[in-house]
Amino acid sequence: MFIGKVTGSVVASQKIESVVGRKLLLVQAMTVEGDTPGALASTGRVAVAIDTLGAGEGDIVLVTQGSSARLTESTKNVPTDAVIVGIIEEIQSGGKGVYKKSRSSR
Repeated sequence: MFIGKVTGSVVASQKIESVVGRKLLLVQAMTVEGDTPGALASTGRVAVAIDTLGAGEGDIVLVTQGSSARLTESTKNVPTDAVIVGIIEEIQSGGKGVYKKSRSSR
């Protein structure tokens, strides 16, 4: 699993039947920055993930990849490599608050 930030969406007008009707989001992988945790920073990696929870642009999310991405009720038998399995409210590391969702996060 990894922590990511939703940065956009993907629209594909032609796709296989099992992906029709599914929301595809661009998710930028994030890491806790520095030796003393204090902020989230981009790793430079971006994934396209199936959204199962109603995440939106700006949300910090929990993403599962690989064969585990096909183990949710929503993604069984769907050829996906990434699925959003959580919308993060708060992250703490090293006794410090790294992230806390605000009401205006989106």
